[in-house]
Amino acid sequence: MYEENFCIRRIKELMEKNNFNAYRLASKSGISLSTLTSMFNKNTDPRVHTIEKICSACGISVSQFFERSSRDLTKEQDYLLEAYDQLSPSRKEHLMSYLNYLKQCEQSSQNNETS
Repeated sequence: MYEENFCIRRIKELMEKNNFNAYRLASKSGISLSTLTSMFNKNTDPRVHTIEKICSACGISVSQFFERSSRDLTKEQDYLLEAYDQLSPSRKEHLMSYLNYLKQCEQSSQNNETS
């Protein structure tokens, strides 16, 4: 038995998160089902262009594809990032404004405690 390489593990993780099977990933990404099946069965690294298509289908950037392996996020942090990624650009802007407001409130509260 072989050990799956990072790219294959990451693609399967993204498939699970997005509730994709191989057929659905193929349809969403424009990659042929035979290419995906072969990649999984042979445990071969996908080409950069293939990774780009998979990332696009999953709504993440290529850097996010590779970045996840180096981050140790709590479940709450992972949830927040995943939820943020699913928002429209205008809602992301609203969320960032609200987070800045909360951060300012927290800093103000801390300043009042130390005074």
